[in-house]
Amino acid sequence: MFKLIVPFRMHSTGWILVAFCVLIGMKLGGWRLALPLAIAMVVSLLLHEVGHILVAAMLRVPVHEFGLKLVGAYNRRSRATRRRDEILISLAGPLMNLCLVIPALFIPHVGAQIALCNLVLCAINLLPIPSSDGMRIMKLLWSFLPVQTATAS
Repeated sequence: MFKLIVPFRMHSTGWILVAFCVLIGMKLGGWRLALPLAIAMVVSLLLHEVGHILVAAMLRVPVHEFGLKLVGAYNRRSRATRRRDEILISLAGPLMNLCLVIPALFIPHVGAQIALCNLVLCAINLLPIPSSDGMRIMKLLWSFLPVQTATAS
């Protein structure tokens, strides 16, 4: 069996992220929908991390904590022993956001906005930018390629 209990940590800067989500919620849905949208965005960020945690647990990779801080949701875990497992764990977060898109559409009043947020989270996390799942995946896939040696002509 694998361990699914992972401590949650709310950094003091995580509250800034929550406030930012409220601002985005106001922009997307006005004052009336700001709080529900903000909650849904924070839940989407945390479910992204839950995706990583579930796959890590299935692959028996220890996860030490997850939480929120200014730069976003995060998880702190051990490295997997196999590259393939690292790739699967890295893909699990964006895949979780992608899986949330269709069900979100059925949420009254805010479904389209939540679906869009999850789609954007999925796409941004797959981009090869520093500290993203996409960069991690790209580096891991790049390391699978055979090294080319230069030949003298």
